[in-house]
Amino acid sequence: MLVMNYSVLAEWTFKADNAGYYTDDVALFSATRRLSLKDDPTQPNIDKTGQGSDFVYEPSIEGEWKSENALGEMSFEFDAGGYVFTNQTAFTHGLFDFEAAQAFETGTKLSLHYNFVPDLFLGRNMFMQPTGEEAEHDEILTSHYWSLHVDQKLTNDFMVRLLSRYGLRNYNQPFQHRDTQFWTIGSHAEWEISENVELLVGYHYERGSAEHHKAAHFPDDLSYVNHYASGELKVKLLEQLSANFIFDYEHNASMSHREEDERFGANENIYQGELELEYELTHATQLKLGWQHGNRKLSTEMANVKNNNVWLGFEYKF
Repeated sequence: MLVMNYSVLAEWTFKADNAGYYTDDVALFSATRRLSLKDDPTQPNIDKTGQGSDFVYEPSIEGEWKSENALGEMSFEFDAGGYVFTNQTAFTHGLFDFEAAQAFETGTKLSLHYNFVPDLFLGRNMFMQPTGEEAEHDEILTSHYWSLHVDQKLTNDFMVRLLSRYGLRNYNQPFQHRDTQFWTIGSHAEWEISENVELLVGYHYERGSAEHHKAAHFPDDLSYVNHYASGELKVKLLEQLSANFIFDYEHNASMSHREEDERFGANENIYQGELELEYELTHATQLKLGWQHGNRKLSTEMANVKNNNVWLGFEYKF
């Protein structure tokens, strides 16, 4: 019995991360950090930007269990972490992701994912009653999505992925009329160009629909169509030093049908760039230094919204 338990535990691997950030916009921080092919690029709708700067701490732990079976290799992964804000503590929240996957000898891999972000504070926001009376309230979002990935290796160096997602954005009172369901389809391609250069590109198409029967009396419909494209280039500069260059583009178009809604006919374009350096201290430890810059423009507003995040992180595998 003891031998059996040891064998199962031996198949687990873990990775712990610690990172410290400076952000010049706490309201946009989570949305910008999750703007990625590997995360949730449409999270969440932000009404009030420019809510101040802060230092943010990100602890996280990832675990992976692998086992051989008659079909190939089965695996289970979890990732639990969060963003801890030093001064504006209301923005502190957790991030949780789970994956179950089966890889086949044909080079195909099927994986199911569940992502959960509870009680994400978006800031203070104005709520307007049907009578026209306004009051300011905390706006809090809980997000879920489920995703299916189909990966296929075409060569030893080239892999394509097809994915679909279904998700829910649930808001607190009095913003529950904003509750949104969304679905996504997308494709990724990963290419190991050489021993020192890797490229990841992808595109997502997404539609989000608010529950119109709840929004019937409010000119505040969050329904949207989203196009998201990204490219990530990883280059090994030295034996122990690599650089990651990432560019993201996102276009959001409002699907509100009410002329009195401020989103009626509106669209938003987001451009974001990122540079991260990774230095391998040992085989099990890495040091990371990064900078991210975003530029957002809503068609109904004159000014662009810009924000920056910088970070220093440490990763340990065991």
